[in-house]
Amino acid sequence: MNTIMFETFMDDNFAVYKVSDIGQDFTGEGANNLFEKFKEIPVSFVTLDLGYTTLREFNETHLAKVLKQYEIPYFSVELPYYVKGHFSSQIGEMKNKYHELKSCYDALKNKNSPGAQELSYLIDYYSNELQELNYYINQQVRVDSICEKILSVIEGRDSRDLTFVHIGEENTLVGIMRELKARDVKSNIIFVQKSKFLD
Repeated sequence: MNTIMFETFMDDNFAVYKVSDIGQDFTGEGANNLFEKFKEIPVSFVTLDLGYTTLREFNETHLAKVLKQYEIPYFSVELPYYVKGHFSSQIGEMKNKYHELKSCYDALKNKNSPGAQELSYLIDYYSNELQELNYYINQQVRVDSICEKILSVIEGRDSRDLTFVHIGEENTLVGIMRELKARDVKSNIIFVQKSKFLD
């Protein structure tokens, strides 16, 4: 059986642990092994960054079944409606335009012509726009939504006595920790990468 390890991710004043595994698969029996460990700690609740996934879709997953089986309360965070609607269609359009331009550029024999240089400029432009939009969604909108959910769940409790699990995207972890630390949250937080459970 593979070993599940918890590694400290940040400083001692703010106890954050990241689940580290050696070849562990959390989509099947591995999820049960992980949640057995969480029951021993014990974990008070789980927060889950659904991203673009809906709660209805999540409830059909193996992870949802495991959470119910172990009777660990979970609180999901979906991206706000305007992000799912406006930004997802905007990202889709930008990606399509980027791929269309890239295909045209790749098909050109002379990459030094004025037309090729214009295409190259547009490709860089759309690539940068996509990166900036993704950064805004992940580092501002998503982080704010997750922290607000965590704060609402621990409201009225002594956060020093809590250990909870956050299942989310690795690129949001540092932002979440900074914001919670700024709000004086003292809980032990165990971070598990969402891709271990969900595609």
